[in-house]
Amino acid sequence: MSKLITALYDCRSKQEYIYRTNKIKEISGGSALLSHVYEMFINKCLDYDITINSEWKGKAFSVKEFETSSDDGTVIYEGGGNLYVLYKSKEIYLKANKIFSKMLLDETYTISVIASCVEYTGDFNKDRGALYEENQKQKNTGSFSLPCNSLPFTQLDRNTWMPVVKKEKKDNQFQSYSCESLHKIDAYNKYCTLDPDSQTALLDSLVLEKNTESLLAVIYIDGNAMGNKIKSLTHGINDYDTCVNKLRAFSQNTNKAFVDDPIKSIERLLEETRNKIDQKKDLTQEKKDKLKDRYKYRKIIGGGDEITIICNARAAKDIVLKYFESLNNSEPLVSGVPNASCAGIAIFHSHDPFSEIYKIAEACCETGKEKTRKNESKDNYIDFHYCHSGIVNDLETIRAEQEADYTNRPYELKRFKEFCDDAKDLSAIGRQNIKALRDSSFKGASYFAFEAERILSRYHDSFESLKKKYDDLDSSDDKITNHFERFVYDVSLVYDIWFTEEDEQP
Repeated sequence: MSKLITALYDCRSKQEYIYRTNKIKEISGGSALLSHVYEMFINKCLDYDITINSEWKGKAFSVKEFETSSDDGTVIYEGGGNLYVLYKSKEIYLKANKIFSKMLLDETYTISVIASCVEYTGDFNKDRGALYEENQKQKNTGSFSLPCNSLPFTQLDRNTWMPVVKKEKKDNQFQSYSCESLHKIDAYNKYCTLDPDSQTALLDSLVLEKNTESLLAVIYIDGNAMGNKIKSLTHGINDYDTCVNKLRAFSQNTNKAFVDDPIKSIERLLEETRNKIDQKKDLTQEKKDKLKDRYKYRKIIGGGDEITIICNARAAKDIVLKYFESLNNSEPLVSGVPNASCAGIAIFHSHDPFSEIYKIAEACCETGKEKTRKNESKDNYIDFHYCHSGIVNDLETIRAEQEADYTNRPYELKRFKEFCDDAKDLSAIGRQNIKALRDSSFKGASYFAFEAERILSRYHDSFESLKKKYDDLDSSDDKITNHFERFVYDVSLVYDIWFTEEDEQP
């Protein structure tokens, strides 16, 4: 009897594939293709008489049952862009790989998948370790090339440098498409059917008023230390059946806790807010409709422990807080270890290049993750950045060269809630004074102190207690100083967006 083979399929450079374009339909379609690529592979194998059992969700796993079944392979589990399969022989594995390679070229064009395999030994953790080691070797030594060639007379897409294969006229302008673009658009039309009450395809419909306040936000949220959680599940257990069933349950519970339940909570929040706007009697219907559009969203990615959402910038804070409220109420994936994530918010104008904005949101998320790694904590962190006038540097450079002495970001979740409450208290001194305080901090400590004394003489009670709270932090063991100046700076960045009344215009 042929030896069983364990195989791991890993999509390479997923974010690059999705965000190679700034067109929202192609971004959504690229995400949809990645989400369904393994399903497409398994279905394609049936055309060549290879049966891979993909019913792993909620199903008990048994190696003995698989060996006696008529299946050529069975999915151990799928998650995080990986597909873990048990095959009955290496010959079947190699044949399936040929089918997969051709399908990727024909139906996605440029998705790249790394395939690794090791022989089954019966020791799950030993096989899994060897498989991930083989996968790492493939990543480091395997070749990677895009399947397109250009000639001197070939017209190229200016963003991807791929050959243009189709042109059509829309709104008196010619639109050009590469083969990759067409596959992404087809996937968008096939998979991205939208709920008009909670999502929208056009980003312009999310803004309050085009060319007046066209501010949007990309929210990127990712789970903390998920790899360590998976390792702890199977630590000291080598039996295949036990380990696989634990991983299957973990994968399903992850999606529920980190994506499904939070999205439902966010949708309820936005619907309730839209209903409240509808009930306001002092607004015209036109004004109500514009305000309600603020409280819709567009989900770009949602799977495993990762979410990417686009929304109106004014709704971003409430959406993130609602996400963490749902996550904190979820059942821990590992007993005694609370579920935790980091969130990055990038605020931008609707005409800005989305692929660059996403990188800023992802980098904001990463600043929080760095905090959790340094502190070895299970905390949730939130960071935000306002892309004022174009993007000329990455977030790390911007923080180091422009904001290092002025910001307290990222915020631990509890501190972020305090920051929002304190910002509302600070609003008592008025927008003009907040901006004046912020500007004075750029000139030096003496200018800031003078401006603070001026404001203190007019808004004594509310301002004094707030200032004292942050001045007391300067005497703590924290290496960061000037907490109040940093607080004022962070508030000033988002004051007009998050801390003004719904119908107030700056």
